[in-house]
Amino acid sequence: MIQPSDISAESLNWVSKSIGISNGDILSKGQKLRIESSQRTFFRIPFKEKSSILMVVPYGIEESVESFCTKAKIFKQADVNVPDIYFQNQNLGNLIVEDFGNDVLQYHLNKKNSGKLIKLAIEQIHKIEIVELDKNVFSDFDKVIENNLNLFKKFFLEGLLEISELEGFKEEIDEFYQIVISDLKDYPKVINHYDFESRNLMSLSEKKLGVLDFQDALISPLGIDLASIFKDLYRQWTKEELDDWLNYYVNNSHIAKKFSLRDAEVKKMIDLASLQRQVRILGKLSQVYLELKRPERLKDFKTILNYLINTSSEYKETKKYINLFKRLIPILDQRLKAL
Repeated sequence: MIQPSDISAESLNWVSKSIGISNGDILSKGQKLRIESSQRTFFRIPFKEKSSILMVVPYGIEESVESFCTKAKIFKQADVNVPDIYFQNQNLGNLIVEDFGNDVLQYHLNKKNSGKLIKLAIEQIHKIEIVELDKNVFSDFDKVIENNLNLFKKFFLEGLLEISELEGFKEEIDEFYQIVISDLKDYPKVINHYDFESRNLMSLSEKKLGVLDFQDALISPLGIDLASIFKDLYRQWTKEELDDWLNYYVNNSHIAKKFSLRDAEVKKMIDLASLQRQVRILGKLSQVYLELKRPERLKDFKTILNYLINTSSEYKETKKYINLFKRLIPILDQRLKAL
């Protein structure tokens, strides 16, 4: 059931007119869906004897209905499994889209099916990364890298950890980040979903995955989407699994063939991309917690810091920064206990 306070009267009236169902039936038969770090709100609503998903984008945030719809059309043409869009209203920030069900990959993965399902996810990456690099549609990585670092310093270091003497930390993190970014800029540019986590993938059948939350897709270095699933925040993969998936990616990627990339080269691309991604996630999720009071993802922060430590230790250019992240762990533990 949807409470009247969950949705504006304007949105409710628009939904009713669009799908031909009364306001009362939408509220009584609909369901507000669980969200974690998203600034958007989602509802499952009745539609043509089944169901659909209503997405409500609040006014003033960067995520736009127009961007979602434009990228959905492009991804559909590339055979990426994104939901059909039934209705949209730019002014209200409302979308009614295909319902991909409840089998979120994050909760659906297990030891028996992970080998097959991760390869299905990699197949979606193969399709996404060969989409045309249209700068009229997709932002460039260069436009977000500085903001990602600023979010980390402002919301994670200052806001969440409340580190008062920041200069030492800031100087080290600036050096670390610039080393990572300098490396990433040498990688092939492709389209990345930019949040290709298992929580944004849906198991539609034994042979098909659906892709959600793609509105932030952008032109960026190869490895970012692969890092999202190889450095999964919800489970630890074995070296044998990772080697198998890495080989599967390289052997079936048009980009890898085009640039004559070998497994070892792509592994480093994934690892360095993961370092940038983890800095970004810590900043963004700290912002979501501090501004929207959503604490659900705070439990992932120690895992993210450990990924930063372990991955940095593998490369000579980043190895010296592992103590930076090790120093943050007891501060994080203390802050989380105090919340």
